[in-house]
Amino acid sequence: MKFSLNSHVLIAHWVPGFLVVMTVRSMISSTSPLGESLRGKAHTGETIALLSIAVAAFLVGELLDAIRDLFEHLWDKFQPLRWDFLSTGTKDEVESFKESHFTYYVFDCNVSLALLIVLVLEILNSAPAWTCVVLTIPFAIFAINALLLRIKMKPLMESAS
Repeated sequence: MKFSLNSHVLIAHWVPGFLVVMTVRSMISSTSPLGESLRGKAHTGETIALLSIAVAAFLVGELLDAIRDLFEHLWDKFQPLRWDFLSTGTKDEVESFKESHFTYYVFDCNVSLALLIVLVLEILNSAPAWTCVVLTIPFAIFAINALLLRIKMKPLMESAS
C-alpha cells in the first residue's frame, strides 16, 4: 500500500477522526494523565498535546475508514460497484474519479460514522436533547449524500475503459 498525505487522506480520513478525538477529548477527565496531556496541561506542554491530537485523529480516521471498508462488502451485496476500476482504469480516469466523487463519498461515509459515534457518546454522557438533534441532522445529510454519491459512482466505474 502506498502512503501519501494527499487531500483524500486529509479530507476523508483525518477530518472525521479529528471530530471523534475532539469529542472524546472533551469527555476525558482533566485530572487523568491522558486528559491533562490532551488538554496541554501536562508537563509535556501544548506542542506534544497538539501532536498527540493530530496523530490520534489520523489513527481514528483510519479506523473509521477500515470500518467503512468492512461495510462496503455488505453494501456491495445490495448495490454492487466495480471496485477493480481503481486498479484497472487509466491513471487520468482514476484521478478524475477520485477528485470528483470518491474522496467526497469516503468523507461522507467516514464523517457519518464519526457523527454516529459522537451521537452515541453524547447520549451515554446524558447530553441534552438539542445536542442529539444538532448531531442527527448533519448525520442524515452526510449519510444521504454518501448514498447519492454511490449511485452516481456506479455508471462512472462501469463505463471506464
